[in-house]
Amino acid sequence: MTSTPVHENDPASDPRTSESLLAATPDGATDRAVEVAGAVAESDASPAALASMLIALGGSITDEDDLVVLLQRVVDVAHEAIDGAECASITIALGGRTYTAVHTDTRTLRVDQGQYDADDGPCLHAARTGETVLVDVDAGEQLWPDFARAAAEENIHSFLAAALAAPDQRLGALNLYGREPAAFDSLDADIMELLTTTVSRAISDFARFKSALEVADALRAALNNRAPIEQAKGIIMGRHGVDAEQAFKILRAQSQNTNRRVRDIAADLIVETGAPTN
Repeated sequence: MTSTPVHENDPASDPRTSESLLAATPDGATDRAVEVAGAVAESDASPAALASMLIALGGSITDEDDLVVLLQRVVDVAHEAIDGAECASITIALGGRTYTAVHTDTRTLRVDQGQYDADDGPCLHAARTGETVLVDVDAGEQLWPDFARAAAEENIHSFLAAALAAPDQRLGALNLYGREPAAFDSLDADIMELLTTTVSRAISDFARFKSALEVADALRAALNNRAPIEQAKGIIMGRHGVDAEQAFKILRAQSQNTNRRVRDIAADLIVETGAPTN
């Protein structure tokens, strides 16, 4: 059976990729993400301190909207910290659901689609086994020939994927794709494991009293309902002259003070200002 080239698929019409969010603004990673990435890459802080810095990027995880922010920031950090990373994503593989939650560009989504279509590849292997997968072009062609061939059409030739896993269940994987034939090394894999340990802990805490299916569906709903939050952030940025991170902190503070969801606070702000909904 022949494979479908990755580039022939439309990520916007595929439910496994259509709700995925960009990891950063169009201008790239946030200043804070770049700062953390530098500390990660240069080992300027202890693992415990780095974990605290990563958690601070997303803030406390009280609901799925907070979790989305953390996932975006961690993809930012991984993309900035690891030189060989041409693009990056997070795959959620939980409760029988498999989809891309966060990505750096549309090409990433097409490469992810190639794995989902083949039902195998580095991120799915990492998600299913809990192993970190470090694969160059030759090994990729041997392990997943159809997928590797399709990824090469997107100029992606090497792969690094680290599992997201709670103590009692697999959650997904953080994925990096490289343009060079051997873009990643063992140090990069160590950095990835540090990042995924932090994210796994956050997801695990959030998921403690939920089933895997409930977590997967709640996170997907947060991705699908993200537009009002982004619009409200823009209103706050214009009103107060703050950046996107500060704008979200304002929304989250209002959410915590009123015990209401961030998305509901955002919807009220849009109505209050009379702004058209996106």
